[in-house]
Amino acid sequence: MGGNTVFQKWFLLIILLVPFLQGCAAAVVGATVGGTAVVLDNREVNQQIDDTGLRLRASSAFRESNAFDDQRVKFVVYNGDILLYGQAANEDIARQAERQARDIEGVVRVYNQIRIDDVANLVARADDTWITTRVKALLLRDQEYDISGIKVITENNEVFLLGIVDRESADRAIDIARNVRGVNKVIDVLTIR
Repeated sequence: MGGNTVFQKWFLLIILLVPFLQGCAAAVVGATVGGTAVVLDNREVNQQIDDTGLRLRASSAFRESNAFDDQRVKFVVYNGDILLYGQAANEDIARQAERQARDIEGVVRVYNQIRIDDVANLVARADDTWITTRVKALLLRDQEYDISGIKVITENNEVFLLGIVDRESADRAIDIARNVRGVNKVIDVLTIR
């Protein structure tokens, strides 16, 4: 009973202080989300920092080039690797994006999954967001394997899985993603430890 009373007092104190901390709310939420992302990520913290630097260099390199202005060339950095995805008007643009990614200092591997197609419209992107949400939720809920740290990207109903896992966990994640309604294809960009 005494512990419950202490909890109630702390809870009341927090409720009373919230109006005075409104400016800090965004910082608290941001720190909580950021902390959760770091905890779920199975990379070393130093690797996460290196990937952040690599992502900034890649953003700068792609922003400087006019070749991708009317294209949907996207990328994600994970464990020193760059996954290119999206749509380009032709093979030359897709190859140019790959060359540009390979020239960035610190890149280990480049996975070029850019499709030669029209740019995905807003409806397709909304569908992709919904698919990503469902896949992530199922990965988080899995009781048998620790696959909560797998990064999920969906583009045009294709799901890309990135992470560092063992073979059994990779197979389980692929199977989960493959069975989500709306998924046309699962692309395994997982690193097996």
